[in-house]
Amino acid sequence: MVLPELKFVNQQITCSSLDLAVHFDKQHKNILRDIRSLECSQEFTELNFEPSEYTDPTGRKLESYKITRDGFTFLAMGFTGKKAAAWKEAYINAFNQMEKRL
Repeated sequence: MVLPELKFVNQQITCSSLDLAVHFDKQHKNILRDIRSLECSQEFTELNFEPSEYTDPTGRKLESYKITRDGFTFLAMGFTGKKAAAWKEAYINAFNQMEKRL
């Protein structure tokens, strides 16, 4: 499984909503819709989904988001399908492995 590209900017590790769309085989417009429709607090949204933009191949500036680990987790836990299920299992297994080490 190829993971979304992570970036370290301003003391924060994030991935872009574009990378998330590619990773889960979703259209970017649907990722944007999912972010906008999350039922979490305004504070959580502001801390974990930073509005951003990118330039498409035609030169247009389009909306995107920089997403933190917590934002990624919150958003991806709502996804369905094989890739989402595989990611959720891997996430749970990582926690279980860490617990065994403690």
